Amino acid sequence: MDSPFFGVRPAGWIRDDPAGQAARLLDWAELADDLGFDVLYVGDRLLSKAGGPELAVYEAPMIDPFVLLSAMAARTKRIRLAPLIAVVPFRHPAQLAKTTASLDVVSNGRFIFGAGSGWSDAELRMFDIDRKRRGVQMEEGINFIRRLWAGETITEDGEFWQLDGVRVTPAPVQEPGPPVWLASFAPDDAVTWAGTFGGGQRRALERIGRVADGWAPLTYSAGHKVQLSPDQFAEGWRIISESASAAGRDPDAISIIYPHWIEIVDSEEDRRACEEGLARFFPGSYEDGQATYLIGTAEEIAERIHAHTSKLPRVDGYLFTSITERPGQLEAISEHLKPLMKSRSGQTLDQTI
Repeated sequence: MDSPFFGVRPAGWIRDDPAGQAARLLDWAELADDLGFDVLYVGDRLLSKAGGPELAVYEAPMIDPFVLLSAMAARTKRIRLAPLIAVVPFRHPAQLAKTTASLDVVSNGRFIFGAGSGWSDAELRMFDIDRKRRGVQMEEGINFIRRLWAGETITEDGEFWQLDGVRVTPAPVQEPGPPVWLASFAPDDAVTWAGTFGGGQRRALERIGRVADGWAPLTYSAGHKVQLSPDQFAEGWRIISESASAAGRDPDAISIIYPHWIEIVDSEEDRRACEEGLARFFPGSYEDGQATYLIGTAEEIAERIHAHTSKLPRVDGYLFTSITERPGQLEAISEHLKPLMKSRSGQTLDQTI
């Protein structure tokens, strides 16, 4: 089939009414399921504030992703469920294997493991994680998790974790385990890239080729208020493909996924709501937001996505984070944007994950 899959995420910021907001997030998830979206994903912020070398500190209170996804699993029937991303170095591999396998069981095989290495300085410092080695730590953790999903009893001293006779049950419903999606790129890459990648960014891309079932790269820089270029995506995919082939994997088996923040704006009321949503986390004007994110009519957004992904060989799926959590946004994406995007060649969710 020539239809890409579509995922959605609520912004998920928790403010003055946590219980009420949690209830609305569950209603939002149920609506996404009813509208036929394929993936529902949520973020992972441990501390109340986030910030890093390329981004100012901002308020970022969120519900624990696995708690929220479990509640969403109970309120939905068919939609796939994912953290994007869950920070692997913050958690022991045995704990993550148990939590993710359990979520796959209670959702009857609907879980996708969106994994990452973390970036927020305060969180990395709290766990005494070496920023320069966090990608290696993540890869070790994923390797242990996959072996535990497969039912293996592990006795092994890794660089970051030591397991002694560790086995985790029950196993996930999906065999050999849920698909693993990884991201790439840092906000600073939007302005420092000079035609090729080196150092840590190249190592991260090569890791995707070795490890990942799906690639969901960062597509923008909130700090610099720009989007990454089509050439950056193309070069990133070239490195991933070469790494996959060198590891004996088929690059065509790795899903190419396009994530972005989005708001369909058709009226002055939509614009005011979008401005209020941006003010919660974005350090810039509405015009800065338009340059950074996908803000405009469905037709304008579709044109921007096509241009942004024009140098990729394919796009298998789109993941949209709604700047506001108005139900009308889900309906607008479903009714107006999805039909425009389906003209882009891709694959079905089952084929790609």
